[in-house]
Amino acid sequence: MAQEKAAATLEEPVSKTAVDEAIAGIERLYETLTGNPAPEGGPTYAPIPVERNPSDFVEERLERLLGALGQPLVTVAWTPPMVVWEDTRATVACLDLPGVKRSEIEVSDEGGVITVTGQRPAAFGGHHLQLAERPLGAFRRQILLPRGAQVQSAKLQDGVLELHIAKEAPGAAAKKIDIT
Repeated sequence: MAQEKAAATLEEPVSKTAVDEAIAGIERLYETLTGNPAPEGGPTYAPIPVERNPSDFVEERLERLLGALGQPLVTVAWTPPMVVWEDTRATVACLDLPGVKRSEIEVSDEGGVITVTGQRPAAFGGHHLQLAERPLGAFRRQILLPRGAQVQSAKLQDGVLELHIAKEAPGAAAKKIDIT
């Protein structure tokens, strides 16, 4: 009996309105997940041509939306993990930034606050992103320094940014730190 109902359901024609509602629902899902409007690919109202199979048409639209979802969704800056070591004279803060080029990192000392900003590329050649277990796109980290401390040097090596901070340094105005 259940099989007969399933067979009857499959044989019933799908109305144009039902297909349009399903497509609109998928587009709303895309907007909810990404915070962006669904990509333009044609008119919002897309009647299914009579020569097309409605299932194939909806599947094609769904694949296009899911493909767009597979593109990097980089909207919020991430914070790189940090480890800090210190002795009586200095502090060394190390930020993990694998895959980030020196030219993509900026370090500034703004009178007691070190700000590290940059960008980890979200693109890799002509490949499409399938999975990302590490953050991509813009990053930002601020480090509050104790009174009198100042960044002496910054070095990027093996994907780790080392910030050497002198505990007793003469006060200075905001400045950009060169990374070696």
